[in-house]
Amino acid sequence: MTKDPYVFDFLRIEPGHAERELEQALVERIIETLGELGSGFSFVGRQIPFDVDGDEFFVDLLFFHVEQLRYVVVELKVGKFKPEYVGQLGFYIELVEDQLRRPAHAATVGLLLCIDKNDRVVRYALAGSNHPIAIASYDLLPPAEQAVLPSEAELQRALDNP
Repeated sequence: MTKDPYVFDFLRIEPGHAERELEQALVERIIETLGELGSGFSFVGRQIPFDVDGDEFFVDLLFFHVEQLRYVVVELKVGKFKPEYVGQLGFYIELVEDQLRRPAHAATVGLLLCIDKNDRVVRYALAGSNHPIAIASYDLLPPAEQAVLPSEAELQRALDNP
């Protein structure tokens, strides 16, 4: 269901981007994002709010896998993987399990996307988790290559004025 790395070279975001910028770019280019995730994914929403006795929490991106009949919680991180991210993602998985999952659905899975990771640290961090979680990195188009490509507006003008 997951791969590593995900290649988001279709996004036009600058190095040093914030998590919300990455999220916004992925949502704006949802067709390409779904294509990179793989077949069977449908987009449920972004910044999905969950209330826990007055405390509010937000899932970055939520998908539903229509072939496997399961929710997929996606947590975005713009830095290197840290073990505490597993606890946060596990918490979000539990929220979806409790508040959204129906008896016909398979168990919710989590996908944490980060720029870089140490595979050994990931193994240690996941060893104590009882949630189905995948940790994957993502790649963007390098800045030098981005700089030589025409902007989306320039391409649109060229298409509009043949």
